[in-house]
Amino acid sequence: MSKTRTTLTQSVWRFLILPAAFCLVIPPYVPLAAVATQTGSPSHTSDNSDWWSYTRRPDADDERISQHREPAASTFQILGFKIDAETFGKVTARLGKATVIERGDASTGRSQICYSSPGDHKTYLIFEKGEVNDAFYLFSGGPDWKGSELCADSNLVTKNLSTASGLHLGQTTAQVRAILGTPSVVAGDSLIYSLGVEKKLSGADFEKLRRQNPGLSPDALHRNYDSYTLGVYIEGRFVTGRLTYLAISKIESY
Repeated sequence: MSKTRTTLTQSVWRFLILPAAFCLVIPPYVPLAAVATQTGSPSHTSDNSDWWSYTRRPDADDERISQHREPAASTFQILGFKIDAETFGKVTARLGKATVIERGDASTGRSQICYSSPGDHKTYLIFEKGEVNDAFYLFSGGPDWKGSELCADSNLVTKNLSTASGLHLGQTTAQVRAILGTPSVVAGDSLIYSLGVEKKLSGADFEKLRRQNPGLSPDALHRNYDSYTLGVYIEGRFVTGRLTYLAISKIESY
């Protein structure tokens, strides 16, 4: 195994065993600064008030049980968007321009764009790009945070918004389990899924990787990138037995 693959695999394992919650990530391709440039000037670069963010708490030392499986691909899709390195551009093209908020640095560095339902009783849909993960969050209620006033209203964000797999706010724990299966951890009013699996790179993705790395020979690409480790973290929080917060994070490391 190459030094590069070993380092990235260790990063995935750290991601899987630490609590913090949905990510396709190949860090060198889309730096945070580039994301901010594409969608507007960032705001609140040194802030940690985003209580809903999985990426903000990677140093927690409470280990989770890892399951060697993956959820349906539709779990990572919402409003037709699949979370990956190109999500920010696709989201703003459809939902409208949103202020990019950057927080933290290094392993806690994260860029976020937030959309909310119109009116007083807000439902939030937030997309996030970390150093090694991509994520989205769907929730209602909870404390305020710095930058919440920068969330852009969208009629597409409603209390009935659902992932393509059928996860949505208001569901019971039984309904969430029916979609995601047995959780890794049940912690109070939360269900936590920490999943990991080795996968083979598709032909289309390999060709994309080849274009993004013109300096590497085909042999080197096959040697280091034929397969990858998929790491998934999903967290659902419930109030009076109903889902009020959903976090889905995904990382693909070679």
